[in-house]
Amino acid sequence: MAWQEILGLISAVVSFIPTVVSVVLLIRNIIKNKDWATVMDIADAAMRKVEEYSKEHPDMTSDEKLDMALEAIKAGLGVAGIKADKALMNRIVDYIKQSISWFNEMK
Repeated sequence: MAWQEILGLISAVVSFIPTVVSVVLLIRNIIKNKDWATVMDIADAAMRKVEEYSKEHPDMTSDEKLDMALEAIKAGLGVAGIKADKALMNRIVDYIKQSISWFNEMK
């Protein structure tokens, strides 16, 4: 191969890299958003079940309800193959608190 062909090939590869990076980031964001939708579905289902349970056990505190919901959510995430790391669990707690606040405002 001549140097010009090699330089042309290198230039083509280098110009192609930003496109590949963009596609990878797009795919990663799609997967991440899909995971978050699944996480919300799991959290919503857990919150409904805990609320039903708490009606039969009216002495439950808010913290006990939250702990019960988080345990159910962690189990659901495990089944869904989603890693329940600290950042995700913090985001879930925020989501639950926002949901409770919204529900209380709607009453």
